[in-house]
Amino acid sequence: MAGIGFELKKILKKGTLSSMLETYTISAVLSSGPWVISMIVMMAIGFVSFAISGAQAQTSEFQSIVTYVLMLASSLIFSSFFQLPFTRFVADRIFEKKEYLVLPNFFGLIVVIFIIGALFVIPFSLWLFYSQSNLFLILFISTFLTLNGVWITNILATSLRFFKITIIAYGVSYALIFILAVFFKEYSKEGLLFAFLLGNILLFFILVMAIIYHYPSAYLIRFDFFDKRSFYFKLGITGLFYNLGIWIDKIIFWYSPITGYFVVDNLRTSIVYDLPIFLAYLAIIPGMAVFFYRLEADFSENYDKFYDAVREKGTLSQIRKERYKMIDTIRLALREILIVQGIFNLILFMISKPLFSLLNLPQLYLSLFYIDLIGTQLQLGFMSVLAILFYLDRQREAMVLSILFFILNALGSYLSILAGPFFFGYGFALSLLIVFIISLIWLGYTMRRLEYETYMLQ
Repeated sequence: MAGIGFELKKILKKGTLSSMLETYTISAVLSSGPWVISMIVMMAIGFVSFAISGAQAQTSEFQSIVTYVLMLASSLIFSSFFQLPFTRFVADRIFEKKEYLVLPNFFGLIVVIFIIGALFVIPFSLWLFYSQSNLFLILFISTFLTLNGVWITNILATSLRFFKITIIAYGVSYALIFILAVFFKEYSKEGLLFAFLLGNILLFFILVMAIIYHYPSAYLIRFDFFDKRSFYFKLGITGLFYNLGIWIDKIIFWYSPITGYFVVDNLRTSIVYDLPIFLAYLAIIPGMAVFFYRLEADFSENYDKFYDAVREKGTLSQIRKERYKMIDTIRLALREILIVQGIFNLILFMISKPLFSLLNLPQLYLSLFYIDLIGTQLQLGFMSVLAILFYLDRQREAMVLSILFFILNALGSYLSILAGPFFFGYGFALSLLIVFIISLIWLGYTMRRLEYETYMLQ
């Protein structure tokens, strides 16, 4: 991903306001674009469908199915065990000048994901939607598998050589979803789900074609990635528990008899909890843009210089100098992320009441929205520290922190429901506060011992 940082720095060096806006817009789209675009399109489909036909029930069901089942089970939990290990596998092959192994192992992973995904989603869909039509079940299973493929391709698609194609592909595909949804809305949720499936098939096809073009290989399919001697199990566990940690508070609120309600068959959601946390996640886009740029443009460059000095037998003073630069960059990045996001959140605090009135949202959501804003800002900081730990190959530390986040968020969310509505969201925010502080302490300890661990623990 460091090549993206190089491209972003080239744009920013133009020194104009438009170049700065372009740089941070690209950063925002690459870091949070896929889920932001999808969520905005889902909301737009709901508004347009209701405005045209008044069929609020079916669009609400569709939004819940897509947002809280397909996105949950596919992008943020089911495939998460493979995403970080595959990212590391690709990075290692590129470093070894063995890029010809990327494409066949990508196809191997897609095949395995589809097979395991089918074995999981078929019984899961039969339990979740026990009274729905066979057509609906086929569409749901197909969409689930397609999304798994999309998120795996996204790992390669946001690399140096064609990240702009990725941006265009998402824009075109979700525009198609919106247009088809308007035409197929009369066919109830099956029609809307069919539109969503077609758009994501197009997205998957475009990204796969780009990967085939940019990672040519004489092999069609290989499974080197699954070699148990070199598979990155710690990264897999980290990705799984981090994404479980993100969603466990939502799941607890959905299936609590106090805060959840049935939408379709066994699918549940929470009127009280879902909307404020969704809006809070949309609010972290500015911080995500700063995080992505600082990590890919600045920290990755300092990281390369430090290990270049190590590999090329630089002097101790040169190596220490590069380490100090890394520390300065980390401090600058975290400070900018928290300041930029903090300022944006303060603005939201000040305009939240008129904003909620404009969107016709209940003012009762405000207190939960405020605590969710704080929680998502802490999550942004925690995510930044995790990314730096990944760079430094501190897999054990990242794994422990992710498991701790999952446990604390689950326990805190459950206790917050028992404590009453005033405490909703506090479990989420406090769990992130605790793991963020611990992660900062652990990162500081790691950076102080970096030279020693680089040389003595190999």
